Amino acid sequence: MSMTFYAEMAYVADDILREFGAAGTLTYKTRSGEYDPDLGDYPEVEVTQGCTAVVFPVDQKLVDGTTVLSTDEQAYLSAIGLSIPEPTHVLTLGGVARTVVSVKNLAPAGTSVLVELIVRR
Repeated sequence: MSMTFYAEMAYVADDILREFGAAGTLTYKTRSGEYDPDLGDYPEVEVTQGCTAVVFPVDQKLVDGTTVLSTDEQAYLSAIGLSIPEPTHVLTLGGVARTVVSVKNLAPAGTSVLVELIVRR
């Protein structure tokens, strides 16, 4: 299998998510590059990027009661043009904000095809 095959699969996944999912946003805070002497620190800035995603109830076999709760959800995001999110980032889809608990970047041969998240309201 070539990396071209996986790049094509990423576009197939993107098409499916665009058809059955919805547009959403990923948001996180980071420190700016400019030190603020009045603040005594680097100010935080909010970064937002668009994404295409679908959210389902969490697969109950993943629930361990500590890391994954029965009320958590699984989200699948298109990897096309996506900066891979991290825990604490916030996925907003359909007006509902969910905090990212864990991230699995499905990237055979180093090509991101799909991103799976565990998210919590």
